[in-house]
Amino acid sequence: MLTEHLQSIHADWTHALQTFPETIRSNVGEQVQLHREQLAASFYEAMLANTEAARYLDNKSVKQRLSGSLQRWMVDLFQLETSPEHIKKQIQQQVEIGVIHARIDIPVHLVLRGGRILKISFNDCTDLSEDAYRFFRTLLDLSLEVLAIAYHKNAERNTRTEEAYRLFSISQDVGREKEAQRAALLNWENHILFSQATGDTSAESMRLAQSEFGLWFRHKGLHAFEGAPECNQILAEIDRLDSSILPLMTDSSADKINVIHDIRAALKTISFCLESLFKRSEELETGKDVLTRLLNRKFLPAVMSKQLTLARTRNERYGLLVIDIDHFKDVNDTYGHDNGDYILQQVAVVLSNSTRSGDYCFRLGGEEFMVVVVDVNQQQVLAVANKLRETIAKERFKLTSGKESLHLTTSIGVSVYSGHPDYTYDMKHADQALYQAKQQGRNCVVLWDETAD
Repeated sequence: MLTEHLQSIHADWTHALQTFPETIRSNVGEQVQLHREQLAASFYEAMLANTEAARYLDNKSVKQRLSGSLQRWMVDLFQLETSPEHIKKQIQQQVEIGVIHARIDIPVHLVLRGGRILKISFNDCTDLSEDAYRFFRTLLDLSLEVLAIAYHKNAERNTRTEEAYRLFSISQDVGREKEAQRAALLNWENHILFSQATGDTSAESMRLAQSEFGLWFRHKGLHAFEGAPECNQILAEIDRLDSSILPLMTDSSADKINVIHDIRAALKTISFCLESLFKRSEELETGKDVLTRLLNRKFLPAVMSKQLTLARTRNERYGLLVIDIDHFKDVNDTYGHDNGDYILQQVAVVLSNSTRSGDYCFRLGGEEFMVVVVDVNQQQVLAVANKLRETIAKERFKLTSGKESLHLTTSIGVSVYSGHPDYTYDMKHADQALYQAKQQGRNCVVLWDETAD
């Protein structure tokens, strides 16, 4: 149990503070305060030079945010305060940092490497007694031990959630999803044939990877059927279609009949593989919001971690829309909670029908929803948000009696992938943008302003 581990750490932390006299602790704290910038600089210089660590860092984030955070952490760690409350607070802070590292998926060995760098740097830039260095190492090691414990526990939890979401993704309403993706493939084929007939051969609009089916498969299907050999076959056919076959549509020397035959053969292979994947699926509803049937918060970490990986490895940005129904409390107070619940269900249907197969719709709680819009830039995600707001404003939402209906408006906060390795930063930015939308009078869309952070 995490609690048992932390109780043991609390005892060791207390013992360390009692073992070393105040003069030594004070001296170490003063030296950390004095050399904090140099320590942080040495730390990040070494980490940026490490290929694996550099995946999680860049010079801009180090300069603007991370260096200052590391300096504050070191100064806080070596404060003179020795009360049980202070020690408990310090340990809790290390737990929170460990949880963040697990969420970002920074390997523990990199954290330990960072601790080793700090020890070497502190030794190089100071001239203290051996007891002082021993105190520095002891407290730093205790801190890293808490980080490692919290990381391990949270990583285990994330793994369980990831597997649960994988199973859920495979099995949610299998029959409907299978037919939807069959139809999406057929629509794409018809689009190709129509484009050929009309002479519209715009490569970007024809790419299968960017179609409804392509977005669904790359952002949901791959995750749902992870590890199945058919996934690689489908990806290979998509890549072959987009990179080798479709360009021949604009090649005047190519035999267009043969090109169309090649397209149909590739789609036949994709359809066969897809059928095989769906046959393995079973019904599993856990993870849906009971009222709206949208995703609930349970799978938010798994979805966002996947999008972060895609953003880092494929340079595919995502956008977050946090949507709040304006003055919804008045609806509940005036018409009752049954009508309120009925309206929430209708809003969920509008959100589902207005987003693409590859996007994700969540109910965060109450009248607040979130949409993860995949593979978009800032302009595109703003267009999606404004279209959603306008669609909801035009809709008439029925009451349970069937005789009355209401108009609703929404406030929407928008953020776009910022490059930060912790997705909660992007969620926080969308929440801040939503707050601004409410402050501006509601019924509007606000994009988080990076300069305001």
